[in-house]
Formats: sequence, structure tokens, C-alpha cells
Amino acid sequence: MISLMKKTLFLLLLCVLTAPFVRAQYEEIGIQVGVTNYKGELSEHLFNTDFIHPFGGLFFRHNWNRHWSWKVELNYGKISGDDSKADNGFELDRNLSFHSNILELSPQLEFNFFPYETGNLAYPFTPFVFGGISVFRFNPKAELNGDVYELQPLGTEGQGTNNNKKYKRIQIAIPFGGGVKWTVSERIGMGIEVGARRTYTDYLDDVSTVYPDLNLLLAANGAAAVALSDRSFSSRDTSNSSYVFRNQRGNSKDKDWFLFAGITIYFRLNSMIKDSCKPFKKRNYH
Repeated sequence: MISLMKKTLFLLLLCVLTAPFVRAQYEEIGIQVGVTNYKGELSEHLFNTDFIHPFGGLFFRHNWNRHWSWKVELNYGKISGDDSKADNGFELDRNLSFHSNILELSPQLEFNFFPYETGNLAYPFTPFVFGGISVFRFNPKAELNGDVYELQPLGTEGQGTNNNKKYKRIQIAIPFGGGVKWTVSERIGMGIEVGARRTYTDYLDDVSTVYPDLNLLLAANGAAAVALSDRSFSSRDTSNSSYVFRNQRGNSKDKDWFLFAGITIYFRLNSMIKDSCKPFKKRNYH
């Protein structure tokens, strides 16, 4: 009898000590749809309404407890920029444009400001913040005379000539942001979130440093590379192809950004975690 009481007391103590961590663990899968934007040489602001495009994504989330969770997102969207939308003379004269698809894989941590649990009306709503790391692929392109060209292979700033390496089209970024989420039903939740991505490249738009020697670029990559490197009106009529050599084309000290913002819908995969306190497994968690 004493042994049974000791075992029961031990199980009770174990349940009490582990309850904050055990009782709220569950998984979710979800989808998200919304809009993208970009900040770089061809768009000065991350919330510039001239360059909004749709995106979609999937995610898996594991909730450790009612405040902390981790998730993995897979997102796909488009970004673009165009000097013709600028309001200053330098950019209007530069006359560059681009568009690129973004494919992103991003593990993240989330923190809920209020206790939250999908399907539990005692904890139905919370604002939250998140941060993590992002691995993404981009491929800037531009149109010339009705044809679309991939810009990275053309080395529009002299990459690939004079031992300059071409930039990588797979890069990393730091995602961070926040939003709100709420319970819709016993198994379904919804949210709104905005997440900025600070990248470690300045070539989302294929613009970063200075104009190359166009003679070398012509010999290495052809006439299309020259035409897409220098589209400025001020140098278009000159017969000297070195006219713009080393003139400013971009700002390499200011890395590019992109943004995903939208609505999430997610589905709870299981009820409360596999409870180690077997004598009490019949508790109603909902």
C-alpha cells in the first residue's frame, strides 16, 4: 500500500512538473496566400505599392507550449522593380527593370504574447512575433525587344570578366515579423502575418555596383549583355562604348530585401500530446 501511494504521488508530481510543457504540444499544417514586395536599387521602399505580386506557401508547425513553437515554411512568389516608376532623375535616366521568382525554405521560431492553443476557446487569440533563417533561390530577368533574358549569366556589371565571379542565385536571408492568429473551430485556425527578409546579397535586382567596361562585356557575353547592362538614356547615343565605365549603377553597401505578407489557414493534426501521465489520460483537453 505504501509503495502504491509513493508511486501515485510520484506520478502526480511528474504530471504537475511537466504539465506546462506536455499539455500544449501539438502539430499543425497550413497554407498561406498573400503578396510580395521588394526593396533594392529599383524600388526604394519595402511597401512600395507599384511592385506588389501574389505568393503562396505551405508550412508545418510544432507547438511546444502555448507560447513557443517552431515551424518550417516553403514559399513561392514573384518580385520586380522598374526605374520608370522612380521619382528622381538618376533612376529615371538609368532605365533598368527586372523581375524574379523567389522559392524560399525557412525554419522559424514563433513566440505568442498571449497563451494560445488552436481549438481551445480558453486560449483563442494572440499576437505573435517570429524570426529564423531563410534559404532562397532567385533568378533576375529583364525584357529586351520582346525577348526575356536571364541577367546573371550575362554578367551585366562585368561578372565573369577580369576574374570577377558571378553572384550565386541561391542565398540566405534573415526573416522576421509578426501578426495575429486565432481559433476558428476545434481543428482550424487562421492568422495574418507580415514578414520581412533581410538578404545577404545586393543582386536580387541584378544591380549593385558600377557599369563595366562594355567593350570587354561585348566580347565576353555579346550584344544583349551590353544592351541590358546600360539602358540609360544619357549614354544611349554615344558611339564610345566605354563612356559609362565605372560610373555608378547601384549601391553595394545597401543589401536587398523582400517581403511576404498574407493570410494563413492551418489545421491541427492531433489532440494534446501523448500524455506520459497514463492514469490521467482521460482528461478532457478541449
